[in-house]
Amino acid sequence: MRSSVPRQYIVAWEDAGIAEPPAACAHRLPEKFVSCLWFDPRWRPPVLRTLDGRAVTVHSPGRWNRQAGPDFQQAVLTFDDGARQRGDVEIHRFTSGWTAHRHHLDPRYNQVILHVCLWQDRATTGVVREDGHTVPQVILEPWLTRPLAAYSADIPLEEYPQKRVPFVGQCYAKLKACALTDVEAFLAQAGLARLHQRMWRWAPRVAEVGPAQAMYEAVMRACGASGHRHQCQALARQVPWYELQQCLKSIPESARQIAAEALLLGLSGLLYTMDMTSGQFDEDTRRYGEMLHACWSQFPVELRRHALHDVAWRQPHVRPANTPERRLAGVAQLFVRYAETNLWHVALDQCQAFRGRTDAAAARAVWRGLLALLDVPAPSYWTQRTRFGGRPGRAQRLLGVQRARTVVVDAVLPLLLCVAQRDGDTALRETLVASYRAASLLPDNTLLRYMARRLLGDDPVLLALVTRAQHQQGLLQVFDDYCSNDEGECQGCEFPL
Repeated sequence: MRSSVPRQYIVAWEDAGIAEPPAACAHRLPEKFVSCLWFDPRWRPPVLRTLDGRAVTVHSPGRWNRQAGPDFQQAVLTFDDGARQRGDVEIHRFTSGWTAHRHHLDPRYNQVILHVCLWQDRATTGVVREDGHTVPQVILEPWLTRPLAAYSADIPLEEYPQKRVPFVGQCYAKLKACALTDVEAFLAQAGLARLHQRMWRWAPRVAEVGPAQAMYEAVMRACGASGHRHQCQALARQVPWYELQQCLKSIPESARQIAAEALLLGLSGLLYTMDMTSGQFDEDTRRYGEMLHACWSQFPVELRRHALHDVAWRQPHVRPANTPERRLAGVAQLFVRYAETNLWHVALDQCQAFRGRTDAAAARAVWRGLLALLDVPAPSYWTQRTRFGGRPGRAQRLLGVQRARTVVVDAVLPLLLCVAQRDGDTALRETLVASYRAASLLPDNTLLRYMARRLLGDDPVLLALVTRAQHQQGLLQVFDDYCSNDEGECQGCEFPL
């Protein structure tokens, strides 16, 4: 199947009915209802016009965004007086929602190309972004072909967005016609291309700050849950690993863990959100909070000035076990464990013992060894808590096995490979690639389920080929290269060609 594999996956390492009035039902229709009307072509009106009179053709409604920012990302639209546009779409029940939610002051909404509402309550044809650009508006209610009550009865809100099944792409038929060995080889090649891409993405940073600091930034980013990754990476850039190490070295070893947690929670700004004036905290919470604040106050003023006070850490749809407090506490344990060295050096030493070996036993040994570097099951306040002052629950590791696998695949291996490639160390590079090929499956996520349906058609025979992390990474790479640029129903997609 080599001739049919996209070239970027061949890795060269050396190189208008009348609806009921809004007053009657506005109070019981959530914004999610409006999102469903926009997202699903079964409910979206076949004819749409902006308030300034332009017809709108929807090629793709965009990806449903469950994090902070615009409701739909990378939508593809055509206005009858202009060219095809790609950008974000924001949804509200009323047109006043744009300013009520302060989107006009938020640069995250500067890629919005259409404001979609159910009703109009302000006599304006457009809304203004933070960058001064005017965004056209579409009001859905005048273009609905049935009464709102009929839509409300038919639309299963609980199935959006997580339970909506994507359509099977044109690519599925092409893969189904191929030999299974060719499909497996294609997924492996795409997964290798993803590793290659990550390696080159981090190369400039390695050249700028060195591999130890770049590894710290990559690990911090990978430790962040969805919606927190950029903030975690920004925190790692704000104060380097070396400076944090210097702060901890002067602290007795027995007190380093609480000090490391205070350091990261303080720098993130999360420590300032822990209100110690509440009289309803249990004794463990009160004592832990006091120790954090006491440790934080002892760090140099110059360091404390770097605290990120304006970062929005609270993101929707983050599992309780993945809160930023727990993830930062997990990274704090890494600081304590490697107080006299750094993650880069211990990871490199782990691989050097097998340098040049690509047999299965060596590959598995390197993979297990890298996972073990992140295994820090030390007890912490956060082991049984998901939020400050929350009720204690079942103890869970701050960096569990599943997250450790993700960190190794997303951060550790690409950074090691980056330096091996830079130094021309072919033996180390081959060992790292063999370890990547041996990496076990990573946790499932929304995009993997999406691609299992769209690319592999939820076909049990094809799904059985996805047996390693490399195959999963291949699915994600195909999504980035093709499906994320979707023009609606696979229009314009070059993959099947």
